Amino acid sequence: MSDYGVSRETIERFEAYQAILTKWAPRINLVGASTLAAFWDRHILDSAQILPLARPDARTWVDFGSGAGFPGLVIAALVQVRDGAQVSLIEASTKRCGFLREAARAMQVQVEIINDKLEHVTPRPVDVITARAFTALDRLLAYGKKWQGPQTQALFPKGEEVSGELEQASTNWLFKSTIHPSVSDARGCIVEITDCQARTGSALS
Repeated sequence: MSDYGVSRETIERFEAYQAILTKWAPRINLVGASTLAAFWDRHILDSAQILPLARPDARTWVDFGSGAGFPGLVIAALVQVRDGAQVSLIEASTKRCGFLREAARAMQVQVEIINDKLEHVTPRPVDVITARAFTALDRLLAYGKKWQGPQTQALFPKGEEVSGELEQASTNWLFKSTIHPSVSDARGCIVEITDCQARTGSALS
């Protein structure tokens, strides 16, 4: 984490995160039990690597289907020192939102937690959209279009299926995409999407 300029204070926030995740995980479905032992690489580094890919002036973030808080809560911990930074986590599960509130409190991180289905949340333009293990890229772009502003970036961690997802999404959407290799998983990547618009004649247009 030192490569990301993370302060000792932020490391302590993540240690508090790890403690509460370990406590809650057996009670509700948050993360795979086997990933808890690899917390720093599998969850923190996997989430933190998104931040350097965002524009330096990015201030408003939304995380779709936040679940256990990856990557949204990690991003919130890293950007809260920036003036005007605001991170919104959208999660339909009431139990998972309860966990997110407890985790944010333990970490002393300011974050907006929205307990609702994504399609029911009133969208607004944001600088960056994230989502990890939420849904396929085609659907992510449909959801993200409503949150898109002139310079919005979408940064989605993806796995080995990324080529197929890009091909499928391109049948309904026109967009610019960049694949950034993952630093936490040799099989993974971060897909960066910009300038997204529905294709003419698409059912999604």
